[in-house]
Amino acid sequence: MTATATATGIANVLLAILSFNLDPSCISCFALSSSSAPLPSLSPSSRYLSWYDDTSRSSNGQLELTHRAFVDPLPELGDGLATFDDNGNVSGERSQRACVTDALPNRLVRYASLAFPHHLPTKSGAAKALKSGKLLLNATPKVEGCRNLQRGDVLILQTDAPIKPGEEELVKRVNFVQHLLSAGLSVQYEDEHLAAVYKPAGVHTKRDTTYRYLSFEDALPAVLTPPATDEGKMEALPLPLAVHRLDVRVCGLVLVAKTRRAMVDLGAQFERRTVKKRYEALVIGDPAAAAAAAAAAAADAADALVENVSFQRDGNDFVIESSVLVEGRGTLPAKTGVTIVSSLPHAHWGTLSHLELRPETGRTHQLRVHCADIGCPIVGDDLYWDKAVEARRRLDTKQDLPPVRRGGGLYLQSMGASFVHPVSGNKMDIEVPVANKFGRLLDKARIANEYDRS
Repeated sequence: MTATATATGIANVLLAILSFNLDPSCISCFALSSSSAPLPSLSPSSRYLSWYDDTSRSSNGQLELTHRAFVDPLPELGDGLATFDDNGNVSGERSQRACVTDALPNRLVRYASLAFPHHLPTKSGAAKALKSGKLLLNATPKVEGCRNLQRGDVLILQTDAPIKPGEEELVKRVNFVQHLLSAGLSVQYEDEHLAAVYKPAGVHTKRDTTYRYLSFEDALPAVLTPPATDEGKMEALPLPLAVHRLDVRVCGLVLVAKTRRAMVDLGAQFERRTVKKRYEALVIGDPAAAAAAAAAAAADAADALVENVSFQRDGNDFVIESSVLVEGRGTLPAKTGVTIVSSLPHAHWGTLSHLELRPETGRTHQLRVHCADIGCPIVGDDLYWDKAVEARRRLDTKQDLPPVRRGGGLYLQSMGASFVHPVSGNKMDIEVPVANKFGRLLDKARIANEYDRS
């Protein structure tokens, strides 16, 4: 069998697998207000390969990213951005045995790995980019990696054009995409410039986060269509890019850029914090009781403060504020809006609460930390369980946490996002349905309560 025949056979396998798993009835869009040209009808297989084969986009094969040192925001490893004040310091940073110079080193190779974490995740990667001439400082190639940066210095990173997968790699991606589609990967909205896609739990968002596994971004060419209009082709990215991250254990909506214009504009909206995201979580405990305990401890029901965590309550609505430690940058302020959707008695956990969470900042693991800060950890969150145990001790809730629930995953989901469309200027409000496991766990609690009352 020839190599061409083998490649054709693999492509046909990809078509068969993806066509079987990608049910058009699963693609839904809520409150869409963007008008866009109809997208061409392509099979998922053709759509995947067209990101690599479209010669009309070959001139756009290299993407140039820029960053102004100590001025532009640094992407966080979690969901969101850190910002700088007029002096180049991280806004609102609180001292925790670390000064700003420790948190933000000014040596070029170290700072570059913070400025471009998705492309240069390590110092050695930044050093290699400098040596190859792909990383420039103030438009000058191949400068010394030990050079100290000054405020306003411009870093330029030139990324490579995507390489079409070989036969072995294509088979690997076939299996990977099949797995994600069976786990719920689906397009919620798509036009020429951007898309909103459901990410299943258990997969990293960004490409090259780990070299051992493929990522959510690696699957996007299989479900998204390259820009087809002349305007879209001129602005097209080499491959679709997620403009923010979800933790590997978190499922839900991710915004994706298909063009440079969308990537830059959505990045600016995240920087200004005008993108409004909504999450839902199931937590163990009663947040209302936690807030009352905090209020009693502070003797101030309007604005309770326990150590470095503050609560402001208005009925079933809360605001939680605290400092969150961000690796490499010290402590940063974090703020989350909370609404109690429901609370049910639970035989094992005492209370099972359904929360809506609205992050106003985007720190790593912010929502998980804030739930633990009030002694109400998210179901399945073994990472912050001990923190929640300590919070209950501080709040003196007189109710111990049971052992962490292992298996079943983390009960936290990105539900929706509101933003302004980068091209049309229309207000976009996109949501995804809640994962079935949320309803199953709540239904079990309700059935158990009805049985106990009967």
